[in-house]
Amino acid sequence: MLPTKKEITIDADKCTGCHGCEMACSIKHFQVCGTHYSRIRIQEFREVNTFIPIKCQACEDAACMDVCPMTARVRAENGAVVTDPLKCIGCHVCIQACPFGAVVVDPTDCKTMSCDLCDDDPMGPWCVKACTMQKALRFVDAKDAARGRAREWASKLKVEFQPPGSAQEGTQFEFSFCKEGGKE
Repeated sequence: MLPTKKEITIDADKCTGCHGCEMACSIKHFQVCGTHYSRIRIQEFREVNTFIPIKCQACEDAACMDVCPMTARVRAENGAVVTDPLKCIGCHVCIQACPFGAVVVDPTDCKTMSCDLCDDDPMGPWCVKACTMQKALRFVDAKDAARGRAREWASKLKVEFQPPGSAQEGTQFEFSFCKEGGKE
């Protein structure tokens, strides 16, 4: 049986902007505590008190992989899209191609880097371990992450696309979700 793929899910509503995930990542990979050494970054929107963790989404059809002239952006066995430092020439084309802004410059050699899911640590990603109080970051099975996203979107659509007049007339409009095996 193939191992279950896991991914980091982000709940931006829970992020307080403490930068603990950035510190943990930088310590794990560089033994230095500094945000510019981190593979996860917190995008701050202080005027509206919003903080969004940004990390590589390991896109299925990753633009960063397509544009790299040296094929240095590769998919690791765990599904993460990472830079092979032996092939990377530091052109940074992958940084421009990433729609999430998740590919960043490694300050030690000016090549690129992105989240590798702390693949060499059996306990999982350090950023997730650092986010235990807020739980804005979670390391879950990819299947469960997709199911959670589907439920979230369905809840939003339920409100946005409610049939005309149903709210005023008291008509019930509900989504139902099937569990494993096709039964509710």
